[in-house]
Amino acid sequence: MQYGGALDQAGRWPEARDALEKAVARGSAQPLALNYLGFAQVEHGDDIPASIRLLERATRLDPTNASITDSLGWAYHLSGNTARALPLLETAAQAEPTNAEISDHLGDAYWSTGRNYEARYAWRAALLTAEPADTARITAKIANGLPVNARR
Repeated sequence: MQYGGALDQAGRWPEARDALEKAVARGSAQPLALNYLGFAQVEHGDDIPASIRLLERATRLDPTNASITDSLGWAYHLSGNTARALPLLETAAQAEPTNAEISDHLGDAYWSTGRNYEARYAWRAALLTAEPADTARITAKIANGLPVNARR
């Protein structure tokens, strides 16, 4: 799993996917491996339905892990099922209020449903703990919202 993660961070997604699939095959009951592969596939736009199945399995194995809950909610949102995503994203944000990525995802989901005030609130929360590389992107969302058909 760590090797796959390193390849993914290095921009070598096809190789990373292969390594992560091997990690899942070796540890099919390991929620973190399932989450990493499922979330990475979602982020790369690969087979969202298969990713959702991986993330649902990870959630069943570790239902209190906020990162896994966020991943599943984010996958639902990106697949167009924001109504199903919002309760999961809200639960994840409540469990980990200092996780910038979770708050950012929640803001995007709120915005897509017209809940603009709440979206900006979530993005402001994300901005408090965001990595420096993400601050300009989040600040732009606070100022301008999401462009139509924006993925992130």
